[in-house]
Amino acid sequence: MLDPELSIEQAVSDYKRLGYSDSWINQRLKSIEIRKELTDEWNRTGVIEGYQYATLTDIITKEWSGFRTKEYKQFKGLKKESLRDNMTNVELILNSLAEASTTEIAR
Repeated sequence: MLDPELSIEQAVSDYKRLGYSDSWINQRLKSIEIRKELTDEWNRTGVIEGYQYATLTDIITKEWSGFRTKEYKQFKGLKKESLRDNMTNVELILNSLAEASTTEIAR
């Protein structure tokens, strides 16, 4: 079994190599944790990965940003790149807050 801490260290190293700040990296890792909690809650309540995840993610993103996920990627000029990896610290915080509050409401 792989050591999860090594995976985290690798992610930090990769983000640093790409030029991200320590502050951004910490926020990004926290956002990954919050997203995992949300998807665990969705799984617990019977939400099916794929279309249903995408639909719910669109709703959450639209509520805090004014954009559906696809629109937000277009706004940022992204093609296949990760939207979250191209968010600012503030965007990550707002997205995390929206996902964390959604998790709490679902419980």
